[in-house]
Amino acid sequence: MEAAAPKGRVLIVDDQFLIVEFLRIWTEACGFEVCDTAKTAEQAVARALEHRPDIVLMDVQLDKGGDGVAAAAEIVAAISARIIFVTASNDAKTLARIAAQKPFATLIKPVDPAELGQVLEQAMSAPAKGC
Repeated sequence: MEAAAPKGRVLIVDDQFLIVEFLRIWTEACGFEVCDTAKTAEQAVARALEHRPDIVLMDVQLDKGGDGVAAAAEIVAAISARIIFVTASNDAKTLARIAAQKPFATLIKPVDPAELGQVLEQAMSAPAKGC
């Protein structure tokens, strides 16, 4: 029997290994393909351009002082993608910066696996942002 085609391709951007692995496990368990991961803003943009994911799970504070909000803006300016921020930063200033990008969703860490699955499913039903 042939395996079902993935529901969509996801790029995971976070500088914490355990968070990346958690997101990878649950994303794949929901039937999505994780096309790559990135730890820095520069890697995120490069890998998004290379793989053209349907969805980007994006942290805000990245390795080497990287800014996930700025990286997300670069990504949607270059490709069609749905951005879902996954962040531990829930202060008003950070949330306002995120909201200004009009992402598909923002999830606050720790993320509930059921909520992640639901948001991924909803994201694939929504129009992509960007080019």
